[in-house]
Amino acid sequence: MKIRSVLDVFHDEVPNAFAFLEERHRFHLERGDESSFIARAAHADVTIELDWGSIVVSIRPAATGRPVRLSFVVGAKDPSILFLPRYPWGPDEAKDEIFRQADLLARFASDALRGEFTRWAMLEAHQRQVLEQWRRESERLVKEARLKLVRRRAESAWERRSFSEAAQLYASIREDLTQGEIARQEYCRRRTILVAVPRTKGEPIEGIA
Repeated sequence: MKIRSVLDVFHDEVPNAFAFLEERHRFHLERGDESSFIARAAHADVTIELDWGSIVVSIRPAATGRPVRLSFVVGAKDPSILFLPRYPWGPDEAKDEIFRQADLLARFASDALRGEFTRWAMLEAHQRQVLEQWRRESERLVKEARLKLVRRRAESAWERRSFSEAAQLYASIREDLTQGEIARQEYCRRRTILVAVPRTKGEPIEGIA
């Protein structure tokens, strides 16, 4: 007996879970590629995808050609619902997630499925806003991670008395230094500049007869 994979469940259960698109809204559901289905109608397409184990549903009005994910539709209409992607690790979890997404689509996107898009501009704006927030947060986390790494390397160079290396590392994050780090960076810079020049044996010191 063959054990069904998540992909097998996706192929078998999407037509069952999303059959209401054909029965109620005159969509035609068909396989897209190995990991997607597309339900087509004159006014819109609905895409159901298996994306790295997560079930992703999007609605694309024919008039605009710009898709909005179901997660943003749900978030805009009912902010109290925390819509996070779920990653089904097994066939049973995959089946539950497919039917959960189908239920959310029927509940929160019924107007779009009927061809009513009067609020669609608002949903597009909500999606852009959330994606921009995610982008800024991602950039912030990347910056924080870089600052921590540079600080650790600079502190290590300071402890080794590698003043040139420490000065360069602190300079690379100058705008984010604390007052103590600024003082340390300036000290390292001065130590790097004021390197003693070896004196040739027997050479008189300037200013001494």
